Amino acid sequence: MPVELHNITWEGVRLVQIETPPHHIAGVLSTICETLKSSDCEWEDVYSAYYNSEEDGTITFYEGESMEAGQPGIWTYVVYDCDLGQEEVVTNLDIDTLDPALKLRHIVAEVIAVITLSNPVEQVQKLRDIATANGISPEILLSSKTESQQSKSKHGFNEAASYVLEKNAELYRRLA
Repeated sequence: MPVELHNITWEGVRLVQIETPPHHIAGVLSTICETLKSSDCEWEDVYSAYYNSEEDGTITFYEGESMEAGQPGIWTYVVYDCDLGQEEVVTNLDIDTLDPALKLRHIVAEVIAVITLSNPVEQVQKLRDIATANGISPEILLSSKTESQQSKSKHGFNEAASYVLEKNAELYRRLA
């Protein structure tokens, strides 16, 4: 019988919960960065994400605080194939699912604080320091900085252009 877990229906698999390794937190962060690149979302708008690691046969789910999500946390499972009708989820109540989510939230808060610095050399160094301290590839954090700055400058330009067009609408009408 199919299993419903983290808003996905699983068929023909057995999921066994394990501790979330640091590189999976980095994988979730990378997934969130990719989402931010392709949308108008901000960090605070992301309530769920997942990272599928084919190298070690695991999948990691992130759920943030929201009305729908229930308990926030990060869950990692080893995925095994099984016969249809034999699906199951083996959980481990000794695993703290909130701690990795808090770690991810702390990393995001640090990145947002660094992005506000005016010195770009200092920004890059601080992002590298955050990445090293958390076992994350610096490229993930550096790309989040670049994307966030591009997003802010794009929105800033659009807002400024709209303001100028609105303020000068009467002038443009008369000139026409």
